Amino acid sequence: MLLRSELLENVRVPSGVRGWRILYTTAVNDRIPATAVATVFAPIASAAAPRPVVAWEHGTTGLMQKCMPSLASAPAALIPWFEQIVRAGWVVVATDYSFADKGGPHPYLIGEGEARATLDGVRAARQIRALALDKRVVVWGYSQGGHAALWSGIVGPRYAPELKIVGVAAIAPPTNIRKILVQDVAADKRYGAYVAAAYSRFYPDIKFEQALRPEALAAARQMVTQCDFVPPEDSRRLEQLAASFAGPALALHSNEPLRARLDQNNPDGAIKAPVVIAQGRADTVIPPAVTDSYVEERCAAGQALEYWTFTGLDHFTIIEPDSRLKELLMKWTTARFANKGVVNGCVRKSF
Repeated sequence: MLLRSELLENVRVPSGVRGWRILYTTAVNDRIPATAVATVFAPIASAAAPRPVVAWEHGTTGLMQKCMPSLASAPAALIPWFEQIVRAGWVVVATDYSFADKGGPHPYLIGEGEARATLDGVRAARQIRALALDKRVVVWGYSQGGHAALWSGIVGPRYAPELKIVGVAAIAPPTNIRKILVQDVAADKRYGAYVAAAYSRFYPDIKFEQALRPEALAAARQMVTQCDFVPPEDSRRLEQLAASFAGPALALHSNEPLRARLDQNNPDGAIKAPVVIAQGRADTVIPPAVTDSYVEERCAAGQALEYWTFTGLDHFTIIEPDSRLKELLMKWTTARFANKGVVNGCVRKSF
């Protein structure tokens, strides 16, 4: 439910676009209510019919509310290929994810909570009087947001059946969280504290101190308060704290409940909407082999999807302005809104 909306002021919004910041109700799960903030962008030009929605789910920015994209001085600039989206006549709803507590943490890599915040954001945007939105939604997510996008496809028909999710695009998604953290110690060191804080807040069988190795505990208590990437001083502090202890942060080898909860949040459910997964072959944050395995498993389970892999693109260049993914994803999304070219089975394409 929409609680409040305000026109975006004192921030940079591209010409020809109007924007709102909205506050709305959502939930992490059936037991934990929450509120969330999203930014909504729409073309100023009038439309002959209600506009469809691209629901954007952002990558890791941090656990705390101060780290969220809606507070950025140019929030639209954080959404890849924003100009192309608006030029196509689509509305963007970009959630910050939800907060059950003042300040944080949000349900980081907790699929149900991420998905509900996204879907409720679209529901709330539909209540803005100055907007006319139809029921069609294509979900785009990157990195953490790719995880959230897959979960939005899983959760959507059950949780928000009035929305018509016509496509799910997951870019560099963490699909098997535990496997990624085991294989990539650097990722565990940098993001393990975020996982421990979020999981210990929302799962009663996870305790923050027990989820972390003793060597990492002091640093982790500070890391959860730092934002990732922006501001740069927080990012530098994260790097310093991660370097202050040897080995991984999480106690994955000794903590069975933590392993089980991580596996519980793998996006292994069926998705009714058309799905595309995009993965850079040079990605060192999300190992391509992990995404390859996920695709194999989902295809074996009968999930229809397209799997696009990109030679030479890494975790960051895959969403840059000149990425080969841009044109492909725009065409794919256009087709989704037109209900054309739906793929049956599993299709793999290399670029």
